[in-house]
Amino acid sequence: MMVDIDEAEVTKVQSQNDSIENIVDFSKATEKLSTGILSIYQPSLEKVKENLNELTNKQEVLLDQIQNDNKKFKDVIEDVDLNDMFATIKLYQGKLTNIKKEMITVHDRTYKLKKRALRLQQIKQKEALGREQQREQELRREQELIGKPTTSQ
Repeated sequence: MMVDIDEAEVTKVQSQNDSIENIVDFSKATEKLSTGILSIYQPSLEKVKENLNELTNKQEVLLDQIQNDNKKFKDVIEDVDLNDMFATIKLYQGKLTNIKKEMITVHDRTYKLKKRALRLQQIKQKEALGREQQREQELRREQELIGKPTTSQ
């Protein structure tokens, strides 16, 4: 019992078989291509993923450290005793600069006074020396005026 099949039906059946085989071939090809692409890029992508995880962990640690430091700074700023101490330091620093200025002016004044006193002392010494020389000259004149006693014979 053989069935007569038209040529058109045979070509139709063959084209369906070819398209089914092509589909199977494409699925195998896509599978091979995807495994090939994965084998090429997967190690580097895993390395990038590890690096990103490591970076994220380090950022979390840094964030915790910064938050702790900010808390410490906030505690220090809010510390009343410390603020009072800084205010006292600022006050005494101002007083110290005023004292330094006064000491500089006092030093300048004493230097000028010492210089003036030395000059006055030198002038008085010259005057005293001049008076002494004048007295000696007057004594000599008087002695010259008095004359010498003459001896009579």
